[in-house]
Amino acid sequence: MATLVVKRSIMHRYQSIGQAIQEAEPGDFIEIRDGIYEESFEISKRLTLYGVGNVIIKGAVFIRYRTLVNMRNLRFTQGQGIYVKGDLQLENCIIEQQMVQAQVTVSFGSLMMKNVDILASPINHFGLNIDNGSSVILVDTTIQHHVKAQINVQNSEIALTNCKLLEGHKNGIFAIRDVKMELVDCEIHGHKKAQIVAGSSSISMTNTLIHQGQDVGMQVFDSSKLTMDGCEIKQHQDTHLVVHQSELLVTDSIFSDGVGNGLYLGEKSKAVLYDCKIHRHGKSQLLIENSKAEFRTCRINKGEATGVTIVNEADVSMTECDLQEHPQFHFIIDSSALKLNQCMIQFGRAGGIYGNDHAKITLQNTTIRELKSHHIYINNARLFTDNCIFEHISGNAITCIDAIFEVANSEFNCCYEGPYAIVWSDKSMGRIKHCIIDKADRPFLAMSNQSLLEMVYTDLTAVKIPAIVQGKSQLFIEGYTNKTIWKTDATSRIVNLPVNTSDKTKNVILNQVTNNEKLDEKLQIPVENLQKFNINPAKNNINKTV
Repeated sequence: MATLVVKRSIMHRYQSIGQAIQEAEPGDFIEIRDGIYEESFEISKRLTLYGVGNVIIKGAVFIRYRTLVNMRNLRFTQGQGIYVKGDLQLENCIIEQQMVQAQVTVSFGSLMMKNVDILASPINHFGLNIDNGSSVILVDTTIQHHVKAQINVQNSEIALTNCKLLEGHKNGIFAIRDVKMELVDCEIHGHKKAQIVAGSSSISMTNTLIHQGQDVGMQVFDSSKLTMDGCEIKQHQDTHLVVHQSELLVTDSIFSDGVGNGLYLGEKSKAVLYDCKIHRHGKSQLLIENSKAEFRTCRINKGEATGVTIVNEADVSMTECDLQEHPQFHFIIDSSALKLNQCMIQFGRAGGIYGNDHAKITLQNTTIRELKSHHIYINNARLFTDNCIFEHISGNAITCIDAIFEVANSEFNCCYEGPYAIVWSDKSMGRIKHCIIDKADRPFLAMSNQSLLEMVYTDLTAVKIPAIVQGKSQLFIEGYTNKTIWKTDATSRIVNLPVNTSDKTKNVILNQVTNNEKLDEKLQIPVENLQKFNINPAKNNINKTV
């Protein structure tokens, strides 16, 4: 293997790069000395080209099919681009201001860059344009200021390690149609459109920072798969991560400080998030629509609107998650399902959970505390709670309107004095069983508008007024009738049932109990007390007592 020296001097045999390439044998080295070389050249044999001193090349470079070429210590300036159909390895180079739209084009080839800067002029649309089954590896490389995308890639593989994509006029990476992409220890910053766009592709990101974009942080769609570990997406003017009809797996990552949503999940996407932190977003921190999502040990806090919005037949489960400090409801669920297990909801300026339009909400081993309004409010929805704690209650702990609900094995603690009942049922059907209620100077239960409720072994001894039943409502009580004050109007019924009464027997008793005298027989409360506390509801204001 010979070394051919190129220098712009009449004393040297090779005064142009092209002349040296033409005469070199496969495997030779070409040493290029100081100077500006305004020429284009094509390489179709295995060669190594390296610069000594300040070497500037102004021209087009072509690497032909099935050709391996190494280049290092070179500056490609104001040329006609670099075209790779073979195999090119670039190290310690600068590529800048090429007089074509794509500064480097890789088609049917492979490219490895290490410690390379690709710097754009206003006519450069792409730093890298990759297509047709190519393979590209970038290490310690910076690409910046391109008009459309810093990297435009289709039907190819690309891996970036410790790279920076900075301040493009549109996208950082635009990847569509069967792209396999891996980013490790990278930074993507300051783009005017989505910093990463991926369609029908697979993306893996580790320890990568995506921040300070003027639009969406990442947009993933059309059956793509995105995996993130130890990443951070922050400070965008729109949603940090948008996922349409794709799969998402995120671990140990942070979404923070955005004007829009932290995460939008839509169009039948699937997502799993472990050990993530999502905080300080201007809109709902999580917006999940018609998709399925699972969250474990995540922390969602300090948003400027809603914590989590779940709509349009979405299905969301959370385990060991913590939601804090939202000015609106922590959860809004509409026509969707939410399941919480071992979660904490606390410190809100509004309510905890709002369910509407056939929502299904299931809570297990979950605590809701210190909210300024309703802990749970459901309208035309279903609620099932088991072994939960409701505490530091200012408004209603649970409000059910035209709903079905069951509250089992739960505790109601620190019920502050106020005008509202702890549990309000309006035109609803439900069951409260085996619950514990702390001392309260306000009603525990208020029923109105033809509600039907069963209370099973729930001790209301510490409650000043166990229940107010009105508006043609019906309350069955099994166990623990107590010697406290029960309030009912003439249109409603309170029925004390023997232990283990069957449903059939309940119906018989319900039909038989029609007046205060028979109510007295069932509850062992003097009839005069019942008459004393009868309520005659106003025609248009029946709910004012709750």
